Amino acid sequence: MSLPRFHLPAAAPGARLELPDHAAHHAREVLRLRPGAAVRVFDGRGAEFEAVLETLHRRQAVLHLGHAVEARPETPLRLVLAVSALHGDRMEWIIQKATELGLAEVRPIITARTDAAARPALAGARQERWERVASGAAEQCGRAVVPEVAATCRLAELLAEPFDGRRLIFCESGGAPLRSLARAAAAQVLIGPPGGWEPDEVELATRAGFERLALGPRILRTETAAIAAVTALQALWGDLG
Repeated sequence: MSLPRFHLPAAAPGARLELPDHAAHHAREVLRLRPGAAVRVFDGRGAEFEAVLETLHRRQAVLHLGHAVEARPETPLRLVLAVSALHGDRMEWIIQKATELGLAEVRPIITARTDAAARPALAGARQERWERVASGAAEQCGRAVVPEVAATCRLAELLAEPFDGRRLIFCESGGAPLRSLARAAAAQVLIGPPGGWEPDEVELATRAGFERLALGPRILRTETAAIAAVTALQALWGDLG
């Protein structure tokens, strides 16, 4: 059985670090750990360490870090998912599953048809929660790298930014099949909102260098399309399969 893992950005050999409240609660009430338990700690940037749970009280959990250990390898594909923000737990589900699949970065965006309930993300609502979801997913799946969850921006802002790699927009119709593309080392994937893209948004994206693609003959929900695209690209160009 694999050892419990905790994400602590300040991780370093020999350090004594306190778990944040939510992680201490998880260690105590869910994992049922006790002082002396062996665990692993990673910094979210690729380094991982052996560690021992030194103290565990109702309000405090302290880990003593030891030597660095070999972390699981990351995918050779740098994959960025730009997706229309969703409200509720659907966005959290995307972030969780995409992290497990090896995503490098999530870019929540606001489009013409983004649900009104998701638009407060522009002001930072849910940002801390989304970052915690990415951290927890990395803990669970064995990654030592936590994907960045960028601040939510409008579609036009994303399109204006440079990107060193392929830029792909998935549409309900009129796109080329994904398997027709030549292999790439980095890709930015653009997934639209419930209700689909406005025609002018697709035009603006193609002018910004996005290639128009399709994910088969069926109309997919935003969350389904996001994970289908990440999975397909990881299978074609990354480390799945």
